[in-house]
Amino acid sequence: MKKLIPFLIVFSFCSSESTESLQGEVVEPVNSKIEENIETTTSTSIEITQLEVFDKQVYRVNNELSSVSYLAPKQFLNANLEIVEGLTNQISGDFKLTLSECDSADSCLKVEDLSITADLSTLKSGSSIRDGAIQNNWLESKIFPEATYTVEEIVFPNNNFDSKIDETIVGILRIRNVEVNVPFSITAYMENEMIYVSGLTEIDTTWFGFDAPTKFGAWEVLNPIGIKISIVAEK
Repeated sequence: MKKLIPFLIVFSFCSSESTESLQGEVVEPVNSKIEENIETTTSTSIEITQLEVFDKQVYRVNNELSSVSYLAPKQFLNANLEIVEGLTNQISGDFKLTLSECDSADSCLKVEDLSITADLSTLKSGSSIRDGAIQNNWLESKIFPEATYTVEEIVFPNNNFDSKIDETIVGILRIRNVEVNVPFSITAYMENEMIYVSGLTEIDTTWFGFDAPTKFGAWEVLNPIGIKISIVAEK
């Protein structure tokens, strides 16, 4: 079956403007910093094979092998910029896959009824103070713990039943009871009856009704925030 890569749900479509520090130095665009972080973690060589036709096979997320994380650009007033990452493997969900012949290409891969949910209250960043502030103040993930990404149906033209795809998938991201259409840039492949998906996107916190964290006189978190996913699913 198709090599569909770690279903990492990551979003990428926000600002790429440079930010100037108080000293007048130009800080590298946030998007570039986030993309560099992703590239260093997803540079895996994938062998492409051809798959046999299959219809509406259901795959479920293996949370022991999967993860979702945020990548938050943290700007200090002394002009230092770092990317803070918070991660969780408390992920669940499933989707249906069909690989068949089609008119628009040699073959087509259809994804149906995709629904992936992450428990935001379990995000860990290496700082209990930061994690507590996200849970109780900023994201309020203790009150709104679930982030859910859904896609009703999407079809990807495929080259001769290849086991790997690089595509953009657009679905609905629901956080804090707010729904926003969000695209994910993904790479996906199938190997040994398992599907691996990795992806990246960016969101703005204000879309979901809260400001990015800040501490006056010390630092601020800059929008957009990266979202990175690495998902492994099995039948």
